[in-house]
Amino acid sequence: MKNIILAAAAAVALVPAGAFAATVDFESGPTGSIAEGTNIGGIVFTSALGGGLNVSNFGAQSNGNGLAAFSDQDGNFIKGAISGGASFLEIAFGNDDPSFSNLGDLATLRLYQGASLIATVTAVLNRDDLLNQTVSYTGAFDNFSFAYTDAAGNPFTGGGAAAVGLIEIIDDIKYTGTVPEPAAWAMMLAGFGLVG
Repeated sequence: MKNIILAAAAAVALVPAGAFAATVDFESGPTGSIAEGTNIGGIVFTSALGGGLNVSNFGAQSNGNGLAAFSDQDGNFIKGAISGGASFLEIAFGNDDPSFSNLGDLATLRLYQGASLIATVTAVLNRDDLLNQTVSYTGAFDNFSFAYTDAAGNPFTGGGAAAVGLIEIIDDIKYTGTVPEPAAWAMMLAGFGLVG
């Protein structure tokens, strides 16, 4: 019991004051096609083209249920927003099929504060078609996009005879969200009081 308490205390100590750690694994909540703007685990998901989001079990390309952005012929990709912002994000990704990707293709994570691009982080696809790579960022942001891109960052890439791109599949998203300061809570509660 003592070890469990110490482990929990150590985990809490790793999260900055005024913050909380969360993981979105898509195991609870909606499955199948989901609407634009669906909130799953504190992240509001949309797509670049306004549709095509799907939560399903994608076998070895996800860890149980994962989130995909269909289709593979239009450059669609996943976008997410975290209310109140965040200071850390890690996304696991799969479906980097060598038949539908090229050497040097990337998993590209872009971080934004509002409409302003804060950072771009990439990982070269290992092209083994398994959920076994991650891309992460540490720093303040409130929304992000995740796309499979070519080496230049273009979201529509493709290999093989069909020359179609990859469907993004992500899972096990870890993030550190920010908790509103007491003054912000007071303003929100006052606002709720006015509404009531």
